[in-house]
Amino acid sequence: MTPPPPLELEVDEILDSLDLSRAQPGSGFLEALFARFNAKVPFENASKILRDAAVEDPASKPRTPEIFWVDHLELGTGGTCFARVAAFDALLQELGFRTRRVLGRVREPGDHAALLVGTREGESIVDVGFPLPALVPARAGRIETAIGALEVEAGEEGFAIGFEGGVPEGPRSIQIRSATVPGAVYLAHWRQTFRKGAPFLQEVTLRRDLGNRVLGFARGEARVDDLHSRLRVPLPGSRSGALAALFGMDEALLARAFALVGDPAPASADTTLTAYLETRAAPETAFSAIATPSGYRRLVEGVAEVSEPRETPGGFRLTLAAGGDSSASLEEDVTVDSPGRRISVARRSGAAEQRSSWQAEVREGRTWLLREATLPGSREDLLRNDSLRGRLAGTLAVDLLAWARML
Repeated sequence: MTPPPPLELEVDEILDSLDLSRAQPGSGFLEALFARFNAKVPFENASKILRDAAVEDPASKPRTPEIFWVDHLELGTGGTCFARVAAFDALLQELGFRTRRVLGRVREPGDHAALLVGTREGESIVDVGFPLPALVPARAGRIETAIGALEVEAGEEGFAIGFEGGVPEGPRSIQIRSATVPGAVYLAHWRQTFRKGAPFLQEVTLRRDLGNRVLGFARGEARVDDLHSRLRVPLPGSRSGALAALFGMDEALLARAFALVGDPAPASADTTLTAYLETRAAPETAFSAIATPSGYRRLVEGVAEVSEPRETPGGFRLTLAAGGDSSASLEEDVTVDSPGRRISVARRSGAAEQRSSWQAEVREGRTWLLREATLPGSREDLLRNDSLRGRLAGTLAVDLLAWARML
């Protein structure tokens, strides 16, 4: 039986879904396509989970660009690394760009893919598979982006890209090879992502890169990362409806994916907002600077008059008053966790209580200061109110600067 002819891409419909019009294949149009693709087409594995369950033949499991784009236009889906790269490559070629597919590494060789795209300015690394936050010239250098800097090292086989600043969660570097990968080899690596126990077949994860922030979902909670902070919001009850609204995907499709792999409850019922600051100080030095009653008092006395700390089991207690006004005082119970280099704070005013923490951590040999606030319940409003989220994160960032000045 003769196989059916391949579907053709509905380029104008795709561009319309990306809020773009046709243009000449240059660097400006490429940058616009890259940004809109990452913002509008989610990095998600719900469609991959369903495809794996529905298609028995391992050779037919990959969602080709034609299937990818039809699903996106109808259901708002996207895909994971290899599917996204193939779909974006097909769109770029239809629009007249010169592209090359290449392999890379996030955790192990060949587990990642990207594109090298040529324009008058030279080749750029166009990584919609990880994805990177910006186009990267295919040469050594440093690039500042809205969510952190990228440090690019060039070698004989390709490029090593390290992440500077930003939120230090997840991989902090990736590798991109410079050699064009043959189509059959690319497809073989793609099919490997459907092997039993493969990472993106275990639980539903989603992500949208929105320029100055990244919206994500995993394990029952939505997240927003920006240059200095991470917001984590538990999503109670059925999560399909909330995620359909946040990511523009079909609710029934999400529900089917959760039914296959599970929909675990979030680890906490409360929302957390964490600010990060890298420091050259050793983590023990940073922690010890504020872990004693005298050190912690120095930290907070810049914003209030502080009473003499009183020892408590596991820590100490002190009173903060604004301008000596005892009627407006706050009481803080401070618990010191030396092995975890963490200080937990319960601040009380009457019956109201605010919980927060300070922590020094090491990530890939670098010291990070963390300031975290706990907000009661699911603060889903903060997923949409960037102004309020930014103000709260800014307050935590100021606290970290006060800590850093003590080191």
